[in-house]
Amino acid sequence: GLCPERDFKVECGGFSNRPVYSLKCVPDTSLLVTSGPPDSSLHVWQVSAEDSDVIKSVSAIPTENGTGQPWAKIATISARAPWVLHGSRLGNVQITEVESRKNVYVAASRSSEELSGLAFLDCNTLLLCCAKGQLCLADVRQPQSPLEAVSVPS
Repeated sequence: GLCPERDFKVECGGFSNRPVYSLKCVPDTSLLVTSGPPDSSLHVWQVSAEDSDVIKSVSAIPTENGTGQPWAKIATISARAPWVLHGSRLGNVQITEVESRKNVYVAASRSSEELSGLAFLDCNTLLLCCAKGQLCLADVRQPQSPLEAVSVPS
């Protein structure tokens, strides 16, 4: 991942005109993905070559939920292609291909449970953590199957 002072240093100003609540580096690329208020959209940035310190906007990935929704939690992977896993609620978790902005996967859930975090376990398996502590597993190869709740010992 990115480390302040090693990989970047902000001396003045910034690179985004909106708050950044989450910033993830896309492995094996020079791309960054950010999320934050006022909505759950994602923004893709490119870090310039080593001879420059410029971070420039590449694109935005719109999401179905608009203003007023919690900001999207994000995770990235670059196994098949650069992907971003994102969502603010269990019912709107999806994977989008970063460069083409095409949806690769949409979770089959009607739950409006708020997410506290999400992660790729590998290129096919997702782990989703709800704000109330419930963990769910999803398999990208089975997009229409319901999310499976994981039993966690108390």
